[in-house]
Amino acid sequence: MNPTTNARRALSHPLPCRLRHLGQRILTGVAALMVALAPAAAGRTASASPASPPPDAGVAAEAVAEQIALPDTTPGHCARDFFAAANDGTATAAERFEERWASAARQGARPKEQRIAGLAGLFATWHGIEARSVVASNSASIIVAVTTGAGEPLEIELRLDSAEPDRLQAIMIASFGDRVAPQPISAAERRQLIEDALAALRAGYVYPEVAEQMSTAVLAKLEQGDYDEIADDALLAQRLTADLRAVSHDKHLGVRVAPRQDGAELPESGPSRADMRRQNFAFRTAEILPDNIGYLKFNAFVDDDEAKATAAAALAFLAHCDALIVDLRENGGGSPEMIRFISSYLFDTPTHLNSMVDRSGRVIDEFWTLADVPGQRFPTDLPVYVLVSSYTFSGAEEFAYNLKNLKRAVIVGETTGGGAHPVRGERISDRIVVRVPFMRAMNPISGTNWEGVGVEPDVPTAAGVALERAQALAREAIRQ
Repeated sequence: MNPTTNARRALSHPLPCRLRHLGQRILTGVAALMVALAPAAAGRTASASPASPPPDAGVAAEAVAEQIALPDTTPGHCARDFFAAANDGTATAAERFEERWASAARQGARPKEQRIAGLAGLFATWHGIEARSVVASNSASIIVAVTTGAGEPLEIELRLDSAEPDRLQAIMIASFGDRVAPQPISAAERRQLIEDALAALRAGYVYPEVAEQMSTAVLAKLEQGDYDEIADDALLAQRLTADLRAVSHDKHLGVRVAPRQDGAELPESGPSRADMRRQNFAFRTAEILPDNIGYLKFNAFVDDDEAKATAAAALAFLAHCDALIVDLRENGGGSPEMIRFISSYLFDTPTHLNSMVDRSGRVIDEFWTLADVPGQRFPTDLPVYVLVSSYTFSGAEEFAYNLKNLKRAVIVGETTGGGAHPVRGERISDRIVVRVPFMRAMNPISGTNWEGVGVEPDVPTAAGVALERAQALAREAIRQ
C-alpha cells in the first residue's frame, strides 16, 4: 500500500509492530519498542511459595509511593515493589522482586538466574526511575508512565497471571523513541501542543466520531486544569497518550517526544539493514520437531528483500514436514507485504487476505496472495497451527486472523493484543509527533477486524504451553 505522503507527514510501517524480546532492539516504524520479561519458552512448570518482602524493601517502596498515588490493588502493590527494586538497582533487589511476585508459569518458563540477570541489566541502564502517572489500571494489570535517570520516557506494564491472579506473568516496557531529555514548556506552549494534537486527530483519525469524542474529553480536562501541573513535554506526551487511549482504546495511537533531526520531518523509522541482518530479520528458529512437525519462529514481519529471502530459505527447509507450527507468541507485527509473502506459501490459488479502508469507508488497498513464490508451496491440506499470546500484536494478529477466517490454520494460545490500525506520524512541533491511526483493516470474510478485541484462539491455552498443545494436535492430525 502506498498512501500519499507530503511534507508534514510520513508513514510508519502500515501495521506497526511491538517488539518485546530482551536484547533484540529492532524498531519498526514509529511504533513503540516493547521489551518483555515474560515467559518465552514452554516446557517446564514450577511452583514455589513466594517469599515475603524483606523489611528494608518497604523503605524504597514508600519513596515510590510518594512520587505518585499507586492504586491499592494487587497490580499497584506489584508496581510499587518493582519501582523500589529498580531504584535500588542491584541484582539482590531484582531477586527479591522475582521471589515475591513471579508466578509458577513465569518461574517455569525461564531460569531464575536469567530473569534476575535481565532485570538487573535493565536497572543498570536506567539509573533509577521516577514514576510520573498511572496510565491505566485494572484488577489484572497496571501501566505507569515513568522517566529513567537517563532521561528516557517509558511506559511500564505489569501484567498478572490469569492462573495466579496475585502473581506476576510479564513486565512490558514501551520506549517512545530515543532517550531525550524532557524540555520545559510554558502554559501557552502546553495549550498549543494539546490543541494541535487534537487537530491532527480530528483531521486524520480513522474514526471521525471517535476523534471528536477524544477532542471533547481532552479539552474538558484542559479547561478543568487537569494539565496545569505538567511542566515538560515528555510528561505531557505520556499524559495525552493515556487520556486519548482512555477514550479510543486504540493501542496504536500515541503522542511522543521525537525531536526533528537534520531537517527531516520525522526521525528515522527503523533500524539499518545491517542491524536487521545481524538480527536475521527477526527469524529465530526453523526446526523439524519429532514426528516430522515443522516449527518456524520469527518475531517481526520485516519488509525487506533480504528478509523475504530469509523467510523463503526457512520455509524451504520445512517444505517436507507433515504439519507446520508458526510461532508468533513474541511477534509484534510489521509489514503487510511480508504477511502476504509468507501467507502465499499456504495457498495454491489467488486468495484475498485483507483490505485497508480509510476514514471515509473507501477501500484503499487489497492484499491477495502472490501468484509466484520462491521455491515450493506447502500442500493445501497440510495441518497448520499458529501460536499466539497476549503479546502478539498488529501485523502478527493480521496473519493469525486471516488464516483463522480462511480456515487455513488452527490458532493456539491466548487472545492477542488487539491492534488493527495502520499509523502515520504527524509532526505538531519541533519535538512532538502524534501517531495517528488513519486506516483500518477489513477482513473480506468477517467484514471487520481484531481492533480492541484481539484474535480469539481456536484452542485457548496459556502461551507457555501452547507449543506442546499444538504438537499434540499436529500428531493427532498426522495420524488421521
